[in-house]
Amino acid sequence: MKTVLTVFLMLILSLEVFAAGSDVDNTITKPRTYKSAIKLIKKENYSKAITVLEKILSKKKYQEDPDILNEYAFALRKSGNLTKAEVFYNKALNINPAHKGALEYLGELYVDTKRKDKANLILSKLKSCKCEEYSELKDYISNN
Repeated sequence: MKTVLTVFLMLILSLEVFAAGSDVDNTITKPRTYKSAIKLIKKENYSKAITVLEKILSKKKYQEDPDILNEYAFALRKSGNLTKAEVFYNKALNINPAHKGALEYLGELYVDTKRKDKANLILSKLKSCKCEEYSELKDYISNN
């Protein structure tokens, strides 16, 4: 019995350590429909993705999830609704100022709206991460 209890306590403690050191915010579990929205975005079916994401965001608990806000903003931007997309990228970044996806896509939006100076500021924020978001935004700025 002591062995079972010891193993159980070790398991619980290891989970807590992992969660504390994780970069992922595990406090908000994504709804199942989030995966379908991502699939729709990958298929470039932005209008349906927007509908799914709006339904998700109608629930208060998801309105503070920077990943959901970022994907919603992305679908809006790709649909041509740049003003609303900018609002939602900024909402995502207000929650998580280091959200690499939201930073990259907001930088792309700035390029698309002829604000390369702001895009370059975003690029400088991503420079230290040595991540693909930095490289992709750098290329986007250079090629547009």
